[in-house]
Formats: sequence, structure tokens, C-alpha cells
Amino acid sequence: MLNKAVIIPALIILLALSACGPSRELADEPAEEEVVEEIVEEEEVFELLSAEDLTQLRNTLADPYLQTQNEVSPVFELTDEDLEADNSRNGFRIQILSTEDMNEADAISLRYYDWADNRDLPFIRAPEAYVMFRQPYYRVRVGDFRNRADAIEFLELLRPRFPGSWIVLDTIDPDRVPRRN
Repeated sequence: MLNKAVIIPALIILLALSACGPSRELADEPAEEEVVEEIVEEEEVFELLSAEDLTQLRNTLADPYLQTQNEVSPVFELTDEDLEADNSRNGFRIQILSTEDMNEADAISLRYYDWADNRDLPFIRAPEAYVMFRQPYYRVRVGDFRNRADAIEFLELLRPRFPGSWIVLDTIDPDRVPRRN
């Protein structure tokens, strides 16, 4: 009679070997070449969209809000006198980009300077671009404007080239407020 010490390991080995065999489902599946051909045929059905098609299908956050003017309670609103005070550092900038990629932020800043150099702007010199970091984003902001009207005017010039840009309340450098021509 066989010893239990021999029978139990033999049963375990037999179970393991039977579990490793192919199942019926696997044996009935088509060969890998046939699957590849089916995938290729399915891919040919889809047409690639051009960049124009993608642009038309894409919407941006700025689209519905281009003309929206939010009402701000007078308690929180800064007056023109507050903003135009010589020692005031409160003002507006235009944010062009917010990204986690420092290289992209630097590239957009350079693209802004290239754009500004090739334009006839209503200022003696182009407003400065600033790349700021507030974790986790790099923000590219442009200009030092004391009042919102000047910022809106410059935003309208920027929007065709930088469509997602918007006005932000920020601390400005009073010495760099752009002077008009």
C-alpha cells in the first residue's frame, strides 16, 4: 500500500499539471495573425480628422464667457482712485497660460515677446511678460495695468493670438505700467 506522504504530493503535482493545460476556449480562438487582420480592417473604417475639424469640435472654457461681465459687490470693488494712486501696487495683468510644465511657460513667454515685437501696440514699449510659480502651476502673465479698461483693451489685442487669456487682479510694478504712444 502506498504511503500518504507519496500520494498527497502526487495528487498536488497532478492537479498543477492539469491546471496548466489549455482550455477549450483558448483552443477555439483564431490564430494571432487572424486577429491582427481583423484589427487592421477595423482601423481602416475610421477616418482621421484634420486639424481644422478638431478645432471646430473643440471648445474652450473661454468661449461661452468671452462677453460675460460679472457684477462685483461695491464692497469688494477697487475704485480707479485706489488703483491709480502712485504708491498703489494693486492692478491687473492678463494671464495667458497656466501649466505644470516650466518649459512650456517659458516658450509661451517668448512667443508673446515675438508677437508683441511685430505689432503696432498703443504703448511706447510692449508690456512685460512674467512667468510666476505657485505650486503646482507656472503662470504666464502680461502687463502692469492700473485700471481694468486698459487691461481689457490689451486683452482684445491678445485674444486672437492667445485665445484662452483672461484678466486677473494682481500686484503690479508701478514703474512698469505701460505708457501710451
